[in-house]
Amino acid sequence: MSRAIKALGLGALLWFILALARAAIIEGGVVIPGARQNVLADTIGASALGVAAILAAVTDTGAQQVITTGINPLDRPRRITATAGGTAADIKAITVTIVGLGAKGEALTEVLPAFTVNTAGTVTGVQVFSKVTSVTIPAHDGTGATTSIGAAGAPAVADTDGILAAVTDTGVQQVITTGLNTPEVPRNITATAGGTAADIKAIQVIVAGTNAEDQAITETLPAFTVNTAGTVAGAKAFKTITSVTIPAHDGTGATTAIGFGDVIGIGHRLARNTVRAAYLDNVLEGTAPTVVFDATDLEDNTADLNSALNSTPVVLELVQT
Repeated sequence: MSRAIKALGLGALLWFILALARAAIIEGGVVIPGARQNVLADTIGASALGVAAILAAVTDTGAQQVITTGINPLDRPRRITATAGGTAADIKAITVTIVGLGAKGEALTEVLPAFTVNTAGTVTGVQVFSKVTSVTIPAHDGTGATTSIGAAGAPAVADTDGILAAVTDTGVQQVITTGLNTPEVPRNITATAGGTAADIKAIQVIVAGTNAEDQAITETLPAFTVNTAGTVAGAKAFKTITSVTIPAHDGTGATTAIGFGDVIGIGHRLARNTVRAAYLDNVLEGTAPTVVFDATDLEDNTADLNSALNSTPVVLELVQT
């Protein structure tokens, strides 16, 4: 009997040691035949908050209101929404002003798009706020109108000027470090040439910023096509943008806008494509996403869903390598 117990104890000890070794090997990124790996379900972005999640509906008073109290905190950096309600006939095409902090902690002010006259509805800003400190609501056309403040879902729809509105060529290289918006989630950057087509040159825009680990990264985007308006897309996933360098075009009629595309950062360094499934707003994608992987550089691990992003969260199921 004692020999059996001793044998059982030795077997259990050996099993425990092997389990620890296997866990250490997997954690270190090496896979051994028969080893169990964890499947991760990573959510990228978030669903929209309610239209009054940041500030409950404020009734019009006939005068401009600057509100600094009763403003709820944001759960994550988000774009801000304003919703006009109440008596539709009293709604005016006012523009609400949001003041607070950006995703990088910088002071930020945004004038949201105007409401539609006599129509209840929601407008959404383009800048990403981490905190709202004040809301300025101009007077409507009547005191039956109300205005509430909420926050949009993420990742946002791809936007060709979501980072920087079109910049007119000046005949010399421009290095822009202010007025740069921040993506809600790490994603690829685009540049769009517009204006006078004959003035467009095959320049290459350089983007500098950080990746999801706040490491400094840069990317030289593909060249524009000479004398042709159009958009080029980068491949790296940027968390923030700190500068944009725009070389001179062939004439000052050309413009360059900076935006973001549909490629999002995975947030893991992968040695191979281990993404098993992708969901957009909790709906399984029927076609697998296009995945780029890199075991060294985090920003080079990206996924491009078959469906266009639409301000709803993305879930990627993957095995961490």
